[in-house]
Order: sequence, then C-alpha cells, then structure tokens
Amino acid sequence: MTGDRFAPARHIFDGCGSAGCAVRRCAAPWLHGLALALWLLPSSALGSAVAATPYVPVPPVTLAAAWSSYHGNVSNNALFAEPGRAPVRWRSAAVQDQAFAMSIAGDAVYVAGAGNTHAIYALNRANGQVVWAQILNNIIMTQPIVAAGRVFVGAGNNYMQQDPVRDWTTVIRGTEGNAVYALDAASGTMLWMLPLEGEAMPTPTYIDGLLYVVTGERRFLAIDAGTGRIVWSLRLPSYVSMSSPVRDGNLLLFGGAHPYAEYAVDIAARAIAWRHAFVPGAGLVVTGAVDDCSGAVSRHVLFCTATVSKKGVALSGGSPVRQIAFALNTATGATVWQRDEGAGVLPNSFAAGVPTVRDGVVYLPTPVSHGLEARDASTGRLLWRAVLDAVSRSAPVVDGTVLFTADDAGTVYQFDAPSGRLRHRMRIGGGVSNVGVVLDSGTLYVPNTLGGVVDAIPQGMFTGAGTVDIMPPFGPLTTLTGASPCG
Repeated sequence: MTGDRFAPARHIFDGCGSAGCAVRRCAAPWLHGLALALWLLPSSALGSAVAATPYVPVPPVTLAAAWSSYHGNVSNNALFAEPGRAPVRWRSAAVQDQAFAMSIAGDAVYVAGAGNTHAIYALNRANGQVVWAQILNNIIMTQPIVAAGRVFVGAGNNYMQQDPVRDWTTVIRGTEGNAVYALDAASGTMLWMLPLEGEAMPTPTYIDGLLYVVTGERRFLAIDAGTGRIVWSLRLPSYVSMSSPVRDGNLLLFGGAHPYAEYAVDIAARAIAWRHAFVPGAGLVVTGAVDDCSGAVSRHVLFCTATVSKKGVALSGGSPVRQIAFALNTATGATVWQRDEGAGVLPNSFAAGVPTVRDGVVYLPTPVSHGLEARDASTGRLLWRAVLDAVSRSAPVVDGTVLFTADDAGTVYQFDAPSGRLRHRMRIGGGVSNVGVVLDSGTLYVPNTLGGVVDAIPQGMFTGAGTVDIMPPFGPLTTLTGASPCG
C-alpha cells in the first residue's frame, strides 16, 4: 500500500460541514491555464494550483435511496421511474471538471469528475445546483455508488507502471493516487480512503455491506463498506481497465486485459468460477475493448463487445480493426454466440461498445464504425443497424419503443427501438462519455464530459417534436475543459 504518498481529499467550497476542511477559492487568472497544463501530473504535484469555483451551498435535499451497481441494474438499461416525480429542465453550472459519469439517488445527482479538478459533486436534482463537492486524489471514472447513506467511488489513471512496458503479463495499470473512497452522502465528508497499487476505474458493486472492486493491479477485492477494510481478495491473471462487474446470482462478471479474457468470480466460494479466452478465428486475435466493456446480463447470458485484428500488428488510435459482439453463458463461460460487427478504425480511447439488453433484444454501440445496432439476444441475429454522427460507446436507454443514446460530439439521439428509425436528434454541444445517459421519471440526464455540465432534459421535448433535428433547450456551451467560470 502506498497511502502515505497521498494528501487527504479536500472540499472546494465554504461551509463543507467538517472540521479542518480546506477552502478552495478562485485563483488568479494565470492559474486557470496552468491547471489545464498540470492535470496530467500526479495529484501530489498539483498542491493548491488547481483553481476551483466557490460554490454556494443550497438548502438541504433528501439524499436517500440507492444506486448499487453500474447503471443501477444488470441490464445496463438506466431507466427508472418514481411515482409523483415530475420532469425537470436545467443545465448545471460548469463544474470546472469533466462531468464523466453520474448516478441518481433520492433528490441528488452525483457526478464524477475526470478532469483537472477530479472531484465528486452532489447536485440538487430539482435545479442542478451544487450541494457539495469533494476533491479526490485522481480522476474518477466510476459511477458513484450510493448505499447506506454513503457514496463510494474509485480513482486512478490509465498510465502503466512500466514505461515502456516490458512485460504485459505483469504490468500494473495506474501510476498515482489510486484508491477507493467512501463519502458521507449528505455532506460529502470523506469517511475512509483505501489506497491501492493500481487504478480503481471500474464502477464497484455493492452487495450486503460489501463493496466489490476490480482493479488495475490484477486483484478482485471485497471491501467492508463501513470501514474500508479488505475482507478478502483474489489475484487475477489480467488487469481491468473500465469493465465494471455485473451480477448474476453469486457470480460477478467482468473483462480483463493482457491476457484478454472474461471472468466470473463466485463471491460465495471466494474463487474464480471460470475464465473465457476468446478465439475469433481467421488469424485474428482480441486486441482490446474486453477490459473496458461493462457487460449486460439477461436470462443467465452475458453480452459484451471486443475489438480484433491480425496477430502481431501494432495498434494505435486510427488503426484498422474489426469489432465483435459476443454472448456467454454466465454459469459456464461457454459461448452462446459471437458475431462480426464489421470493420472500422480504433478510437483513441475506449473501444468498447457497452450493451443494453431489454425484452429479448441487445442494443450495442459500435465505436469503430460510428454505429448502433440491435441483435436478437438469443441468436445474435442482426435486427437493424444505424450510423451516428460521431463515436458512441455508452449503453443506450430503452423505454418501450423509444431508445436514447449520445455521442462524443454532444449529440443526443432518439430512435425507434423496434426498427432503428431515427426519430429525433438534439445537438447539445460538448461530448458525452462512455458511461452515458440516465432516463428517470421523464427526465433525460446527460453528463457532458467536454462541457463540464450536466443537462436535465424533459423526455417530452423529444416525443412532442415534429422534426428530426430539434433545438436543444439551452444555449451553446461556453465553458470547456480547462476554462474557469471564476471570472
């Protein structure tokens, strides 16, 4: 463990509600540009150079309910409804961060920052105002897990601890500030921090007081959610990048890299139940996406995607690759089906298409070809395919016959789910991360990575529109990553 290297996390506004918290005020203008240049450095090197907006606390809101896993359920379909909750329309203030991932619990929207400030934010669900914000020691790409009055997140980066990498079978991913955190849901006060050797970028899963985490240090961890103590752990042959564990009974399933494989861990037996090694055939090998893809489960079948290319070919952003979709039996790891999704080019980061499954259909983005497709969940048969304006990686949200998704260029789409026909397109600007959108009680919540904001858009703005291209409810984004709204 390397926890002694890390400074404690700090609040970034007055009135943080805990003794000894440091106030982070707007810095001199020259520091605003410096913050962008420094965000790639270890957090210990940043000190107090990163400027942050001083937020004004709003009246307390009820931070109840729970969000216990990636997308809140095993299907990855982030669709929720709460009786009596009306749709809302707002754009949050720019948080001087990349609004990378979010979850919703009770009256709060929790946002993970993956930019130069790397903080967790709690927004008032009614109006988008910041309730509290807490700076951590590295970027946060997990969806905040909310349970037992606490918010749990993992932090880390995607740098390798060997430069250049000498041995891909042992290399650890994540170089500095790797940790799992527990915060008080009402105030943002840090309750505990567990330093790790490698990154903790996948979203944890909370089950009966334990937090299950997969890491860049090739370990599977079961952590006491109350104390932060490791209860038990397993060594893994692979490191895990962004593949969040999905549950099927006592099994937690996820993908890893070097070697590329899918894993099932039996949390009752505290052992690896099976490991699936891919055999694409035709002289091809899996070269990515498995370790980034957070799978969807339905009827004891796991769905996810991978990229493949010729063996021995060096890859970088823009390299030609093919994408495959696969379905595995969750009990055995056996292949149910595997389908070629076509050729394209490797995105600069995160090549996985995160699936959603609903009513016997699995919906999959195809990042290598700017596509979105629907397949029969039982057979893998292609039902329809659409082409988007830019790369999309995130799991779509399906509400009956309507499907919502978003892309890297800040466009939100509404499709007819049975046919793949484009119903509406709304260009909100910025860009949406691979974690994607949430549809709750008639409001589509969109975390804008490049814009540093969260948009709450009533679903009726889409369904009531008469043309394909509809105007967004807000003006163009004026604050991008690295800029400061301090003035």
